[in-house]
Amino acid sequence: MAIEWDPILFVNLVLCIGIVLLGCLCYRRSHESLPLFIGAAFGLFGISHAATLLGFKVPLTVPLIVIRTLAYVLVIYALYMHLKSSMIAKETQQAWVDFFKEETRPPSDEGEVPDQKT
Repeated sequence: MAIEWDPILFVNLVLCIGIVLLGCLCYRRSHESLPLFIGAAFGLFGISHAATLLGFKVPLTVPLIVIRTLAYVLVIYALYMHLKSSMIAKETQQAWVDFFKEETRPPSDEGEVPDQKT
């Protein structure tokens, strides 16, 4: 197969490589899975771009569709997991705030009637 030069695909491939490298670096430093998943997804996009540039677009149409679909599903999964973990963290934080509000509230006398404005 002949190389099919397409500057848009080439730029996309270079940017995908950059995102994969940055995703791996972020994962190594933070040990959070979101950058790793996004880097993996862009790695799949990069494989698709490279195959297209190398002239395999027509013979590998179905596998390239599967690869790109997997990449999109991986991004969706990564964002869903991030949303889920951030919502759990937010709920936990709110539970601790509520707990400490109850603990620091001064005790009230049960027999006292609150002040009423007339």
